[in-house]
Amino acid sequence: MNNKIIGLIAFLVTAIGVLAWVFTDGGIPGGFLNFISGPSFILVVGMGGGMAYMRKHTLNGNEFGKALKEDFILAGWIGFMMGIVLIGAGMDADTNLGNLGRGFGAATITVIYGYLLAAIAESFITTS
Repeated sequence: MNNKIIGLIAFLVTAIGVLAWVFTDGGIPGGFLNFISGPSFILVVGMGGGMAYMRKHTLNGNEFGKALKEDFILAGWIGFMMGIVLIGAGMDADTNLGNLGRGFGAATITVIYGYLLAAIAESFITTS
């Protein structure tokens, strides 16, 4: 268990450290807060966890972690497609391209959450 905790700490410190470094040097508006989205996180955890839990009775022992990994990734991509639909629905002839960029960024964050949660879930739940 210690290797999982140390690995998780290294994973998070590296990701947060690199983002903090890039935003400090690059001066990107919003900075690190661009990567924080409560609704996107809830969507990935709720959909991915729900899909894996629905088929838990069909899984044998060690397979739940792998199923959760697949479902988190799938939920991230579903969230991305939902975001693209919302961007398209809000477009008209007077669409501000700045808003389009923010909308695309918000849609993309679900994919990032899906892959990050998948890696963490598989590491912690799957046993050898």
